[in-house]
Amino acid sequence: MKDYIPKNKFDIEAAERLKLLEFEAISADIPELLEWLQDMNWPVAHEVAQYLTPHVNEMKDELLSILNSDDGMWKYWIVLLIGRSPSKPVPELMSVLKRISEYPSKIEVEDGVDEMAKDALEKLLD
Repeated sequence: MKDYIPKNKFDIEAAERLKLLEFEAISADIPELLEWLQDMNWPVAHEVAQYLTPHVNEMKDELLSILNSDDGMWKYWIVLLIGRSPSKPVPELMSVLKRISEYPSKIEVEDGVDEMAKDALEKLLD
């Protein structure tokens, strides 16, 4: 049983157990953990995001999959996560942020993803 994967949006204890593990030990569970970032208003989302933020580049493929989806709000929160990365994101992620900021889809505009991408790029390029 993977007791570090939240069972519900209030499962802070699972997120606390997650923080005790090395990233390599949980890397196979990244897609499932990223699902908890679909709404950063969930209590558990902040805790999971805090753990994942330093590992943006190691999650490149999973993040690109979300950024290329039609889920505007999830994209919004993922762009926020990338923008908080302590290290510069890999070129593939930077490229998608640039595309979203310059040529957003209708959904990306409606959900504010384009503005979040502009803010993230500004921070990351400083």
